[in-house]
Amino acid sequence: MRRFTRTPYYTGKDDPERGEVRGTLKLGETVIIETPGGADGDLYPGVVPELTEPRGSRGGGPFLIEDIKAGDWVSLEIIDVEVGPYGYYNNGGPFRGSLRSVAPVRDGLLHFPPDFVVPCREMIGVIQLEQATNNYSASGGNMDYNSICAGSTVYIRAQRDGGLLTLGDVHARMGDGELTATGVEIDSAITLKIDRVPGFPTNGIVVETADAWFSSGVAANWEEALKLAWTDMVVLLCHLYDTNAEHANLIVGTIADAVPGFAAGNLFGKGYKNENSYVTCQLSVTKELRRTGEPFKP
Repeated sequence: MRRFTRTPYYTGKDDPERGEVRGTLKLGETVIIETPGGADGDLYPGVVPELTEPRGSRGGGPFLIEDIKAGDWVSLEIIDVEVGPYGYYNNGGPFRGSLRSVAPVRDGLLHFPPDFVVPCREMIGVIQLEQATNNYSASGGNMDYNSICAGSTVYIRAQRDGGLLTLGDVHARMGDGELTATGVEIDSAITLKIDRVPGFPTNGIVVETADAWFSSGVAANWEEALKLAWTDMVVLLCHLYDTNAEHANLIVGTIADAVPGFAAGNLFGKGYKNENSYVTCQLSVTKELRRTGEPFKP
């Protein structure tokens, strides 16, 4: 199995290899791709994360995908996500400025001061194929969905020949909504399988887990992101269950779960608006949903 590592480090900001394609992945291939955590600092107990210098790690892309053309759907099956021994979390919120601290991880447990622990729940914040349009929901990106984890499959339509896959922003754990604009930012090694699939009639990406389907919306505010995710879930259910939009919309509006990815938006702007702020949203529908073939009879 091929492994693409963070090292050797780049020689500096002007290293000519920065931004270059890291390799070509084959359809049906399983690979391991390492990604740097957070600001790429060297983290260990006693370090102040804000003061670390970037190591110059090689990122999780871009990678060409062999035989993929613009318009093809790519499946990315996440097999495993391993994280490093130290990351950082961010003690921020609406009533205080942000302050980063080293976050220790040992034996699958994430440690908080003074003596709290919680199991890790590794997830991938950035997964994308290179964008060629201003359709931000279609190509993936920095979505911060907890559904994108080991055991899930992400489906994305390529906008460019070769796809140009990039992975990153892995968290050892992150609450839905990523309230401080960080989870536990940490180095990772992602094992995934790449393939081409017939795809879906949706605008945005689709995520499949063992027990649910997820649509996605990325927009300037929650309401607009929810509209995009809602529309795509109606389309997805029509496709999966061979039903019409009226019946699918009834199901979405009644049983779908709205799950935030990044929900903080302008929360940390302290009243100053960032024109490029955004939020991300998923709608999920359980795979327990099924058709009986017989309408209900009183």
